[in-house]
Amino acid sequence: MSFSDRQHFIQTLAVCRNLAITCGQGEHRDSALQYRCKELIDSIDDVAGELVGDSSYFKIVDVNPAAKGD
Repeated sequence: MSFSDRQHFIQTLAVCRNLAITCGQGEHRDSALQYRCKELIDSIDDVAGELVGDSSYFKIVDVNPAAKGD
């Protein structure tokens, strides 16, 4: 897989992950669809981990945890 193919694949995974998050947010907490969206997100994170070496590649990191109390 070329570098540009890998980049395109990562971008496509990001779009799919964002759509799965949006879909899951609109569902009841214990619904089957919300559970499947969560599974999809976890699977996408696993694939991203294989591609870039970090399964938390798409996760947002809070770089200023002290600001939470403000």
